[in-house]
This record gives sequence, structure tokens and C-alpha cells, in this order.
Amino acid sequence: MTNIIKAEFLKSKRTMGSRLVFIFPVLSLIVAFVLTMGMTNSYSESAWNWWYTLLLPGMLAIICHLSLSRERKAGYYNLMTLSMDKRDMMLGKIVYMGCLIFISNLILFIGALVGGRFLTTSVPANGAAMTVVVLTIVQLWEIPLFLFLSEKFGMMMELMICLFITVFGIVVAPSRMWFLFVSAIPMRVVTPLLHVLPNGMRAQAGNHLLNAGVIIPGILISIFWFVLGTFLYLTWFEKREVK
Repeated sequence: MTNIIKAEFLKSKRTMGSRLVFIFPVLSLIVAFVLTMGMTNSYSESAWNWWYTLLLPGMLAIICHLSLSRERKAGYYNLMTLSMDKRDMMLGKIVYMGCLIFISNLILFIGALVGGRFLTTSVPANGAAMTVVVLTIVQLWEIPLFLFLSEKFGMMMELMICLFITVFGIVVAPSRMWFLFVSAIPMRVVTPLLHVLPNGMRAQAGNHLLNAGVIIPGILISIFWFVLGTFLYLTWFEKREVK
């Protein structure tokens, strides 16, 4: 599995997908700078909010599509010629995608932390550091979903569904039903860590959304959907005819 993951990094070296891992976090930092110019204690809040509510899911959807497009252009050469199980190959790709989420979250964290020092912010540094790990875990479920949507329907449909479930998650996140909709979990669990509401506003003391008791349940629910989605996707991919 380690060799498969290393191979994925080598295949994506100097490709657009590898560049997007850096471009999208930087874009979030730039947008936050423009929108909060002259405002106090708002830079990191805005950068993180733009990141997990829009740019991170969008980046992941595009990277999933680009990765599969690269395999299709090669005629699925690796899957057809290497003496490795197709499930292992695709599982390695999924783990690789998870690594990209972590890297992009880390870039955003560093940029928001440094920018917040100069432009002022109320986001706690320890909470933001924890968000890098937590946000990576609770976004993993999107990987098998986006890979399936890209393979089955193409990038435009994938991006439309990505936008729909992300906006739906933002709407549902503040409600008591957040745990029923996996797309609402990322917005809900990072609130007590960043002290930022899903709408981008700072959470005031006493707000029920600051309850950190949602973090562990949110992580466990997300892991369940990730495992289930990965199993279903790998089973579907293994049975499909490689075109």
C-alpha cells in the first residue's frame, strides 16, 4: 500500500492536481484578506470559513476528477498490467487523496495563523491546529463519492452535486439534526475549535454551537460513512468493465 501511495505522488508530480493543493488554500487566504481589509479580529475567521464551506470540497472534487482522467488517458494501464488487485490500487488512490486533504489543511492553517498575527484574529491557535486533523477526517467520506460521480457522470455533474451537498450542509449544520446529514458535520465540528459559525460570523460565548461534545460523534459518523462509501465504491469499481 505504501508503494501505491508513493506511486500516486510520483504520477501527480508537476500536474495541475498537485498544484491545486497549494492554489486553493492560498486563494482562500487571498479572498479573506480582500474581504476583511480594515476589519478587526476577522482574518483567520474568514479564511477558514471560505475554506471548509466551499473551497476545500470544490478542490477535492476537481482533484478526484483530474486523477481519474489521468488514469483514463493512460487506458487504465496500471490496473490492466500490474500484478496488483484493482481494489488495492484504488484504495491507494483514496488514501493519497486523504493525504492531499491534510496537506491543503496544513497550508491553510499556517497561512491563517501567520496572517492572523498581523491582521488580528480571535481564532485560537490550538483549536486551529486540531482543525487540521479533524477537518481532514470528516472530509474523507467525500473522496469515494466524488470518484464515483466523476467516473459515472463527469466533472460538471460532480461539481453541481458537490455544491448542492455543501450548501445543504451549511444550512443544516446549526440545527439539532446535523448528525443525520454527513455534509453538515464538517461545519458543525469545527465551530467549537475555531469559534467560527457556519455563516462565517464569530461565535459568541454561550452559543450552543460551541459545545465541543459534537466533535467525537461527528468524527465517528464521518468515519462510518467513509468506510461504507469506500467499500461500495471499490466493489463497484472492481466489477465494472475497464473501458
